[in-house]
Amino acid sequence: MTITKIHEIIKPIKFARQTFINLRELKDLLETGFRIEMEECLITPSYIQDNKQYELYHYELCCTNEYDSFDQFILELTHKNKMEEIPEEIYTLRKNCFSRCDEPCRLAEYLRFLFNSESLKEEIKTAFGFYVAENLYAVIYS
Repeated sequence: MTITKIHEIIKPIKFARQTFINLRELKDLLETGFRIEMEECLITPSYIQDNKQYELYHYELCCTNEYDSFDQFILELTHKNKMEEIPEEIYTLRKNCFSRCDEPCRLAEYLRFLFNSESLKEEIKTAFGFYVAENLYAVIYS
């Protein structure tokens, strides 16, 4: 199954005129060994709670075949000429949020990163007062 059809297995929710899948359910599905074929897409996470949405665009996963390597991608994204010019925190964040389509295991790694990110949890706690992992959702754009 392709990532853009995952809503056939994980029941989506509609919120703010968009279709979201629950990222905890996706993570749990992948942990059963379910294989997902990646294709060019953006997976944009949001935290949804009490009829409010907190968009987490800076944690968006870019899955592409447009670039031969992550280095090529981040240099173009940041408009830098050398890797040394990129701040370590930006490098680390973007590295965790990048995948080539021929790297299906990167989706599971990305989800682990999201669920383990202390900075993401703190950001959500600041906005909502607390963090509940089951409230992480995403829109998949192809």
